[in-house]
Amino acid sequence: MKYIFELNHPKHYYQFKYVMQQLIRDGHEIKVLARDKDVLLNVLREEKVNYEIFGLHKKTLRDKILGTPQLLLNYYRIAKCWHPDIIVSKASFYGCFVAKLIGAKSVIFPDSEVVKVTNRYVAPLCTKVITPGKFALDYGKKHLRIAGMFEDCYLAPSVFTPDKKIAAQLNAKERPYAVLRFVGWYANHDVHNNGLTLDEKKQLIAAIEPFMRVYISSEKPLPEELQKYQLPTPTNAIHSVLTYADLYLGDSQTMAAEAALLGTPAIRTNTFVGPNDMTNFKVLENEYGLLCNIREFKDVLSVVQEFAASSHKEEWMQKRDAYFQKVGDTNAQIVQWIEE
Repeated sequence: MKYIFELNHPKHYYQFKYVMQQLIRDGHEIKVLARDKDVLLNVLREEKVNYEIFGLHKKTLRDKILGTPQLLLNYYRIAKCWHPDIIVSKASFYGCFVAKLIGAKSVIFPDSEVVKVTNRYVAPLCTKVITPGKFALDYGKKHLRIAGMFEDCYLAPSVFTPDKKIAAQLNAKERPYAVLRFVGWYANHDVHNNGLTLDEKKQLIAAIEPFMRVYISSEKPLPEELQKYQLPTPTNAIHSVLTYADLYLGDSQTMAAEAALLGTPAIRTNTFVGPNDMTNFKVLENEYGLLCNIREFKDVLSVVQEFAASSHKEEWMQKRDAYFQKVGDTNAQIVQWIEE
């Protein structure tokens, strides 16, 4: 069979990486379609992945709406020429809509209940929905649930081995370090939500620096005063960076879960945090104790100072190992369902 995998974010590549490899081993053909967004293309080039660009990512709502017809046209032309049997995406309207136009099937992998576009427009179009086991919404007969989370696909000990050269490059043995991740808040689902202000970022750095080095990963360019903290490693080394870190802190969704599942004490703060937060983050905190979700900055500052002053790394690694022993092989389950 022939598959299109649509990628719009670095996480999408990592999530589908081993699934695509297994499908190829099983004799299927794969085409990767990518959108020029954030550092996705850098990751694909560093990973030596063959891909075709179907469009550019637009930051404003107006530009997103105006750019949609061209994106759909580009997508349709590529798909019509290649004749896929199945289009796989995180939760793409483009992929599901084009699949309908060309008579292909579509499979989506949502894990954020708050994305209204997925619930209202994408899920009704697709052939199959695969979500984490504790996902709060129900899409009916087409809905399948994996035991764990999608980050398991690329962070499980069975598939991920950290690069020891990164530990050496960052002198992890000589002095512990913290990774701070700041996002740009450009995505459709980020509307009316926000993360850390510049002043709050500077306060956090000041609180952490007496105890450990600070490295920053940022979706948008850092102001001049923070550029000295810029993470110096290649884009595709971020999971090794997180593995050897003693603390993660940020307003990112994805990287908070990744740090937690790599056994690094993780603190997530943004305005999504609260009673209506996404299930994944609640599960990581309440069931496995791997993540601290904190909404108010004053509370973040207090917890950060506690975590920076004493190491919790060994405790987190034990909790991480217990998590993966429980959830099993996520990739094998996904490949089976896609091939069916």
